[in-house]
Amino acid sequence: MTHVLFPLVPFFLESIIRIGVLEDIDWDTFNSSTLSISIGILCLFVNRSLIGHKKIIPTEEETGRMIGYIHMFYSLTICFVAFFSIVVFSSALLIEEPGSDNIARIKHNFDLIIMISAIGPVLLSLFVQRAFNLRALL
Repeated sequence: MTHVLFPLVPFFLESIIRIGVLEDIDWDTFNSSTLSISIGILCLFVNRSLIGHKKIIPTEEETGRMIGYIHMFYSLTICFVAFFSIVVFSSALLIEEPGSDNIARIKHNFDLIIMISAIGPVLLSLFVQRAFNLRALL
């Protein structure tokens, strides 16, 4: 559970602060850039734990599955860090050109993609953590 909770603390903390300040829950309450970098860190933690995981007598099938999950979490880390970069860049462009509808649409689409796709790595990390009995390597 440490793999999931620790990296997501910034996202939840920021959301709680925004709910307290804005006294409203809408799309502006949850920041997709914070979520994407938090998911990227989550995937990196799971990846590092899988790399450092030692089984006493691993089977070939189990070793193959572990290597597959290592590559999957590494790819997810790259994707979510790229999502973070795109959202931060588009937010900066919106500050420079506040009336640009094209940039606002692109940012909104990436916000939706990040919010929806963040569920996958969280569930996958819970599954992998239980399947391989992982401990947190920080």
